[in-house]
Amino acid sequence: MQSEGKVAGVPTFLYGAAHQEGRSLDSIRRELGYFRPNASENQWIGGTELETLQLKPDEGPAQATRGKGIITIGATRWVDNYNIPVFTNDISIVRKIAKRVSGRGGGLPSVQSMALTHGGGTIEVACNLLEPSRIGGDQVQPEVERLAREEGIAVGKGYYTDLSEEKIIESYLKLIQHSD
Repeated sequence: MQSEGKVAGVPTFLYGAAHQEGRSLDSIRRELGYFRPNASENQWIGGTELETLQLKPDEGPAQATRGKGIITIGATRWVDNYNIPVFTNDISIVRKIAKRVSGRGGGLPSVQSMALTHGGGTIEVACNLLEPSRIGGDQVQPEVERLAREEGIAVGKGYYTDLSEEKIIESYLKLIQHSD
């Protein structure tokens, strides 16, 4: 059976349990340049600008086209996304805060974070909470507040970008109970 990447002619990258070595999604994004600053100095450009990919895809061609992009397919444990608005236009300060709050930067374990510009004097610390039952938004929020205070910057109340795992399960259970 052919994979979707071969059929569609799109470079396809696997991550997590779908990848033989358990490669992480953020490692794919880093290698493809997703986290490099764009012309307006936003940290996340949202995609590769390269036609010839620096990373060999697991399936499909080694070239990406702007019209088709790339595909990432993975299987991981539940991840919560929690974003905290920081009231500044200084992306370098928010990048510093994001790095310091992340496990990779010596901060909270199982937290990945980056600075996302939204305009209007707000830049968010966007976090992937890889083990939300261990480290949740309730731990990330005060840490970002503390780091922002050190920089003399105010922050707003963070928010989850989607429903929590518990809320999705609860909604599903309600749905199947009503369908009986």
